[in-house]
Amino acid sequence: MLTTLLLTASLAAAPGPTICAPGAATAKLEEGRTTLRERAEGGAKDAAAQFVEAERLDPDCLSALWELGWALQLQGDHAGNVAVWERLAARRADYPELGEHLPSARARRDQLAALAKLPDPGKLPPVDEAPADGPRLTLAAVGDVTMGKSWPEDGKKLPPDPSVFFAGVADLLTRPDVTFGNLETVLADEGASTKCGRKSNNCYAFRIPTSYAAHLKAAGFDAMSIANNHAGDFGPSGRRATIKALDAAGILHSGPVGDVARWEVKGVKFGMIAFSFGSDVHRVQELETARRLVAKLASEVDVVVVSFHAGAEGKGADRVTRKTEIGFGEDRGNPFLFARTVVDAGADVVLGHGPHVFRAMEVYKGRFIAYSLGNFSSWQLFSLKGPGGISGILELELAKNGVATKATLHPTILQEPGVPVKDPARKVLPRVRELSKEDLGSELFDADGVWVRPAVK
Repeated sequence: MLTTLLLTASLAAAPGPTICAPGAATAKLEEGRTTLRERAEGGAKDAAAQFVEAERLDPDCLSALWELGWALQLQGDHAGNVAVWERLAARRADYPELGEHLPSARARRDQLAALAKLPDPGKLPPVDEAPADGPRLTLAAVGDVTMGKSWPEDGKKLPPDPSVFFAGVADLLTRPDVTFGNLETVLADEGASTKCGRKSNNCYAFRIPTSYAAHLKAAGFDAMSIANNHAGDFGPSGRRATIKALDAAGILHSGPVGDVARWEVKGVKFGMIAFSFGSDVHRVQELETARRLVAKLASEVDVVVVSFHAGAEGKGADRVTRKTEIGFGEDRGNPFLFARTVVDAGADVVLGHGPHVFRAMEVYKGRFIAYSLGNFSSWQLFSLKGPGGISGILELELAKNGVATKATLHPTILQEPGVPVKDPARKVLPRVRELSKEDLGSELFDADGVWVRPAVK
């Protein structure tokens, strides 16, 4: 089994110090940095060429090597990333942040090489769409979970009493056998983020105290995804702190490459694997690798839960387009194709998040797919007006072979400044029914937010 890695997210580091003499090389270096800042993954190839040119103009421009490593990582060239940073280490071993990121880059290169060698399961048997006899299990799922931010110190925004943060929905979170959420923040008590430049005005880096892990557990969370574009906001040390805090609280997790959660309920073995876009995670873009990973896990457990963080985000991003989606210049996968691929490979529950709004849901081959569960909680982090403040808790009933037998969508909202509470207006229901019909052909839920598997004659 692949071992767990603690890695940084792509673009986790903002431009470091400029160790480059003034002149043409520095101008080319800044040109490359601007390309990455403005175009992200979409500009990585051009930025790499600009950094190469900067080094050609000035072989002592060490910052060109540092930035070239990041550009290569964004292109998926992890062997190249390591080779360039090893050249930098040979020139200056104490280059700022290199000592933290180079070991992670080496581990990432080796783990991704291992993923590439996963055995091909060949043609998989048809998915069994009939529910197995035996006890039914319940699983609740929510989307993006944040609870404010504790960095920077002069911009700290935290709830006054985190122990009651989820009190308004506690019964819905604690009742099921398993409760899942996407933890879109770092759990750490120290450290600064280099993700956002000094002049950034549209950049977000989230971390909350490690003590909040206990509040998440008390609220009912049993398993959480830490594969998303904020899990690496504070680099490898933030990753390590998050995993340590979740482990201490007894919350299972999946995030970095090789990190797979496993547990047992009522004699049924569960496995959860999380996917996202980026360079240090199981990638939603790599469908064949996803197929092999899920097929392997399905051969080892009874029920496979797949979490995925993907798709465009924000206002207007609530449609299942069935196409590759771009967000802030990044390839964020094709959520529809990904979800269908992993179900075909053996996934039983597929839970999407990332767009920050709810999307359509469907039952495909007896398995439940939620394409985006939207925002679930916040605290003074973003506007709650419109669809971003409308939410819900999905509660599934499953047979022991993973076939969905019932689903209930419990409407919630993010009450200012971002606390999850039940929604008497039930706003999420008509929107999800409409989106599901328009994008996938069926409203799925009835007007009360309930779906029951039709009886088979």
